[in-house]
Amino acid sequence: MGSQEVLECSLVAEASAASCNDKSPQISNGVKESENQVVELLEDFDLYFEDIKNRLTISRMVSDSVIRGMVNAIEQEAAEKIAKKELEVARLKETIHLYHVGVHSMHYEPRNTEYAVYSSFPDTIVEHDRMKESIENLRNATKEQLKKLKKDIDQVRKNSPIRKISSGSELVGLGLGGILQEKVSEKWIDVDKTIDSLRTTVESMHKEMDDMVYLSKVSLYWWQLEREFQGEIEDMVITNCIRSMQKEFEEQLGERNTHFYGDKSVKWVEKLEEISGLRQELEVIAKSLSLPEIGQLAPHGSAENGDEFDNSKRNDHLQRKVSGNHVSSSTSLREGNGKHDEPIIIIPENVEFSQLKHMTREELLNYFKTEMTKMKRNHEHKVQEMTEEYFCLKREILRERGSSLPLRKDKEFDILRKKIPMIITRLDDILVENEKFPCVTNDAESIGYLKDKMDFLLSENHHLRDLLEERKREVNRLSSQVSDAGEKMLQHTISEANSLEIIENLKCAIEDANIEASISENVYQCLLSEMMCQMKCHTEESAAPTNCKYDNTSNCKYEDSDMESIIMQELCGVIFKEAYKEAVEEFSFMHIKYINENELRVSFETKAIENEIALRLEVAEKERKKEETLLLVRSTEEKEKLVLETTAALKKEKEQLELAFQELNILRDHTSQQQISILKISAETNIMKGKLVEALEQIESYKAEIHELKQNLELTKKELRETDGEKVMLLAATQEKQKMLSLLEAEERQHRKQMESIMVFVQNFSKLVADCEQRLAEDVKRSSVRLENLSSLMNSLSQKASILKRTGFQCKQRLERRCSDLQKAEAEVDLLGDEVDALLGLLAKIYIALDHYSPILQHYPGIIEILKLVKRELSGESRKSVASAC
Repeated sequence: MGSQEVLECSLVAEASAASCNDKSPQISNGVKESENQVVELLEDFDLYFEDIKNRLTISRMVSDSVIRGMVNAIEQEAAEKIAKKELEVARLKETIHLYHVGVHSMHYEPRNTEYAVYSSFPDTIVEHDRMKESIENLRNATKEQLKKLKKDIDQVRKNSPIRKISSGSELVGLGLGGILQEKVSEKWIDVDKTIDSLRTTVESMHKEMDDMVYLSKVSLYWWQLEREFQGEIEDMVITNCIRSMQKEFEEQLGERNTHFYGDKSVKWVEKLEEISGLRQELEVIAKSLSLPEIGQLAPHGSAENGDEFDNSKRNDHLQRKVSGNHVSSSTSLREGNGKHDEPIIIIPENVEFSQLKHMTREELLNYFKTEMTKMKRNHEHKVQEMTEEYFCLKREILRERGSSLPLRKDKEFDILRKKIPMIITRLDDILVENEKFPCVTNDAESIGYLKDKMDFLLSENHHLRDLLEERKREVNRLSSQVSDAGEKMLQHTISEANSLEIIENLKCAIEDANIEASISENVYQCLLSEMMCQMKCHTEESAAPTNCKYDNTSNCKYEDSDMESIIMQELCGVIFKEAYKEAVEEFSFMHIKYINENELRVSFETKAIENEIALRLEVAEKERKKEETLLLVRSTEEKEKLVLETTAALKKEKEQLELAFQELNILRDHTSQQQISILKISAETNIMKGKLVEALEQIESYKAEIHELKQNLELTKKELRETDGEKVMLLAATQEKQKMLSLLEAEERQHRKQMESIMVFVQNFSKLVADCEQRLAEDVKRSSVRLENLSSLMNSLSQKASILKRTGFQCKQRLERRCSDLQKAEAEVDLLGDEVDALLGLLAKIYIALDHYSPILQHYPGIIEILKLVKRELSGESRKSVASAC
């Protein structure tokens, strides 16, 4: 609309100039060319801004469609994940209910429900079964040893000399023999009781070991349940974070859409800022789409190899956790240490074994629950790291499904990855094209400052407009007087008519000069159309009758009000600069024309004074008008100075903005470097965390082994104490018997030797028991040493076997290489033999040819000798060939 009004004003001005310049075609042609240039420039700017609008709408529609598609895809994936997690939660609730039921029935049927509760942990069950088998083997070994001990004791009892003593005592009397037999039978009963007590202690130890294994299973089950709950809680937190991010993103999209479509008077600065923001968002989306593929690429350095290896380990661990492969940490530690028979229970560092020993089962469960809650609290700050691992897990889960849906999504993502760089390049082109125009700025303060300046200039323009209207009235009055005087002079003489024609031509030249001055003034102060309308009104008033003056002035005012709103929206700093250069050139040219025309006017005025005295008053009025035009020229010069100052201020502000942009770019680069360094540090910390976790697991395994060794030592100490107690009891019994014998020495001196033999037998029996214990300990040690030796031998044998395999493989490779070399040599020999046969054939043909010419060649003795040698060789070769054929 604004460009059409400007074109209409320019066409009216051209028509007025054509009406006035019938007698001066050169001046009118220059004015038309300048006006045509202005019109073309405005049309080019209108087309350019329309092109920018179209591009912006297309880019916004494309970006909105892309973002909506991505948001819908993310919503679908999140909904699927939530549904899966809800199913897993329901399944875990059922398992927890079953576990509680199993705990209530555990006191009555612990061994029957053992396999039903832990059916979800196959690897741990296998290891616990191995432990159980080892315990049962130990139990059977102890039973066999006890049986052997009992057999030995029975043999000793049968071969004991008490019967002989009792048979010899029949000579003395039957009463004393009966007493001795009763005492010996009591001693053997005590020995049987001690054996039974040993058997019961061994069985109690085995029961305690079974309970320990069962408790370890319970603790492992609870630990893995806590780990599963922890993973589910982390997944829920991640889903909530994704939902919140999605809501914020949708809100931002809604605000941007309302801001874009609601405010029609949005400036190009804000639109370009939105374009740059969209470009950054598209870059972020492109990076997020390319992250899963970057993880598969080969690293660029040794440090990155380690980082990616550790990250892959963590991802595999989390994948195992999510997919349900509940593998306990004890198995991994035993496999790493090479010990498959010893159970390992993970216990925190700051826990003393003495405290855990005295705790009951419920206290242990409560303690582990509190420790797990602490671990949950410590793991809450790792949610941000889990978001990065979320994408890797998602990709692995989609691979495990094997459905066509992830392939279709991957294809869609590939299409998006291809389209996003094209959109980014288009946005870059738009931004580069807009950077050519200094009117586009990103600083709100500079825009406000420019607005204030424009308001100040507009107020000054209004003041000057009022002054020009007053001057216009005076000029109209003077023009009316001049027209009246001209009519009077036309009635008097032909000379007066000629002078009036000259005066009219001068008026047209003055009006053209005023029009050009008004055009330059409007370019400087963003009021080009206003001055054109004013000068058009002036020309129309000078040419038209007096009755149309008021209509023209009203139209000019209406057009002035329209053009102010149009200029405030469309004109920008580029027009100032380009039009400033053209206007300076045109103004200098028009100033020269104006001076020449003033000189011509002065000459014509002098001629008019010499011709007629009656026109002196009119000449005086024209001089006054000249003075007024000079004042207007001065005012225009002052306005030019103001425009120059404003352009200088704009240049300075532009430089400041460019500096600010440079600082912003530097800060962005610095922040990006900091982010890269933070990512590297986080990767290193993750590596260190993994190493620390492995070290902690090893320490805990060592602690568990030490704990088991301590328990074994305590058990052995208890056994030794029991054996010491039994020895003390036996010694006390012997002492009592000695006392009884000392009392009966006076009466039974004859039987003292028999009692001493009994004491010797008891001591020998105690020695036998100690020897049996030592033998048992030595057998256990020998078996452990044999097992260690066998394990070391197996390791050495496995190493030797691997070495022999390697050597055999190397020898096989060498043989294959030698065979290939021999085959190549045979082929080369065959080729050489063929070449030799061919050469011999050629030599035979040469010999035949030379022999044919032998009469001629007899004059050359050297050639005849050569022929003889060739004949001998051919005869020898022929003999060899015949021999070989035979």
